[in-house]
Amino acid sequence: MAHNLSAQLGPSISPPPPAAPSRDSTLESAGQAADIFDLYGANEESMRDSWEGPMDALHKARDAEQQEQLGPISETTPNINIITSPPAPPSPSHSQSPTHSRPHTPIKHRFPSIRSTRTDSTTNSPVPYNDIQRLSPANTSSKRGSMSTEIFSGTDGTRSQTSIAASSRYPGEEEDAFHVRSTYARLGGEGVHGDGWDQGVERTRGGPTMADKRVTVFPAAKAGDIGEKERQFLASLDRYGFVNDPHRNRSESRVASIPSASLIKIPKMPTTSPLSGNPPVQPNHSFNPSSDPGPAPKPPKSPRTDSDAEVKAKRKESERVMKWGKMMKVKRRDGGGNIIEWQWSRDGQGAKLPNRVYKGIPDRWRMAAWWTLAEEQAQKWNGKGKGKSTLQELAGDYIEAVNLPSTFDVQIDLDVPRTISGHTLFITRYGTGQRNLWHVLHAFSRLCPTCGYVQGMGPIAATLLCYYDPERAYSLMVRLHDVYGMHEIFEPGFPGLLEAFYVQERLMNWLIPDVYQSFQRNMISTTAWGTKWYITLFVNTVPFSQQLRIWDVLWMEGRDTIIITSLAILWSFRDLLAAPNASFESILSLLSSYFVPEDEDVFMQWIKKVLSQEKVRGKMDGWRIEWKGLVEEGTSGSALL
Repeated sequence: MAHNLSAQLGPSISPPPPAAPSRDSTLESAGQAADIFDLYGANEESMRDSWEGPMDALHKARDAEQQEQLGPISETTPNINIITSPPAPPSPSHSQSPTHSRPHTPIKHRFPSIRSTRTDSTTNSPVPYNDIQRLSPANTSSKRGSMSTEIFSGTDGTRSQTSIAASSRYPGEEEDAFHVRSTYARLGGEGVHGDGWDQGVERTRGGPTMADKRVTVFPAAKAGDIGEKERQFLASLDRYGFVNDPHRNRSESRVASIPSASLIKIPKMPTTSPLSGNPPVQPNHSFNPSSDPGPAPKPPKSPRTDSDAEVKAKRKESERVMKWGKMMKVKRRDGGGNIIEWQWSRDGQGAKLPNRVYKGIPDRWRMAAWWTLAEEQAQKWNGKGKGKSTLQELAGDYIEAVNLPSTFDVQIDLDVPRTISGHTLFITRYGTGQRNLWHVLHAFSRLCPTCGYVQGMGPIAATLLCYYDPERAYSLMVRLHDVYGMHEIFEPGFPGLLEAFYVQERLMNWLIPDVYQSFQRNMISTTAWGTKWYITLFVNTVPFSQQLRIWDVLWMEGRDTIIITSLAILWSFRDLLAAPNASFESILSLLSSYFVPEDEDVFMQWIKKVLSQEKVRGKMDGWRIEWKGLVEEGTSGSALL
């Protein structure tokens, strides 16, 4: 319509042509019509006369429409409207001469040419995700304006550019979901005040109807501006970026110290189960109140700064950093010379690698080592899915998925601010970390139509974002899903989780039978306490430094690591868990604790020595096969505690 009008305008005004046949308009308001004339209308004053009157009426109608939405303006009320970018420019197929258009701020839309061949979709998706034509925007201009966000990283040899067409609402996309998606995209371009140290302001709760009722939002600070509050906050952080309070937001009674003395003894797999042939322990059905609270673990000692120990630890870490520098060598660089892939050198072959992984990968090398270990596992994997996809292919999938809607967008937005909130990267609402986390989870929720999104994915993605850009974090999430068996963990019904519980309970039966019988007697189900450990991979269950060391081994050893880590905690508290006065309440209270090892090295060496026993690994593989048989027979429900 706008182009036909522009074509009729000229230096002289000719008589109006015959009336064209009427047609249905797709415009929803006078405001949209005015926007179109603003975008495509003539610029020269002599060419504006013929439509100045009608356009004046359209502008007045649009202003009245906006005023009705905003409500009366008080002279004493500050203007707290969020300024958005102008409407999106026309597509190349409808381009016009610069002299025949009103000036407007150009917006860069960069849609990468990488296209995925994925045909998966989320369970409740209204249309197939690979059908780009059917996913064309339902409207290309919204009342909040058009916006574009560019995400840069160097994972594929060049800067990958992700443009989020957040003003484009797709068929079947709910209004609340579109509001969330567009808000994250807009703030990606505008920035957020106090990013990295301030709590920020909520903008998406309550849906788009609450958008104009939010409190005053301060503009983002310029680069280099550091105020006193920010200095104080940054000074309070530990080496990993957390607020330096090991027991933050936790009651001392729920923090348990893992005693090193209990981990000195290493269990050996017996030839037969100690409970073989014995009848199951009868459960205690009497829940009479008792004055005996049951055994309780000791709280960890308050951390103290020991200058000598700190100097010694730093010197030891520096030595290990040098050793890891000799273990790894560059495999591939991008066009700018930046390292994008590593591989093991001769020093990284043989027994040195597992020994040094169990000692803990130096934080400086953790990003390179995790990626290299995951790639090794992917090359050995022969299952279905994207386990063997290259980094460039997975990055392309991420770029494509991040621009498309997900039925889980609102739920992801609800979970993002409560995920690792004590870390500087995620403390600010809609800050860089929270936006990256939302985009990774949004893209990952589209990967598998069966899994979709579950809450446990958030802490895992957040940990990866502490070391990787969003594209690599997404890629490692795909590796965990396909190669490391997390698909079965996240799948509806959690079949992989139940299988892991069965294997763990068989290990308890064979290695700590007294604890197994105590759980039988007190009717303690593994699902009551173990779900969080397995779904989040011990995030927020142990200190971050200990979690990282568990993950070091996980990338190398695979899913057995989580089962043996769970067994290590049970083993370390076996005297309390199997005590005669242990009760349902005392056992669950202990297993719901935040566990702080007295010595991380002792804890990891116990895991290493148990996992290195071929008999243990063989039994675990056999019990997995046994569980699958029980599932096929329909008798798996009675096989767990």
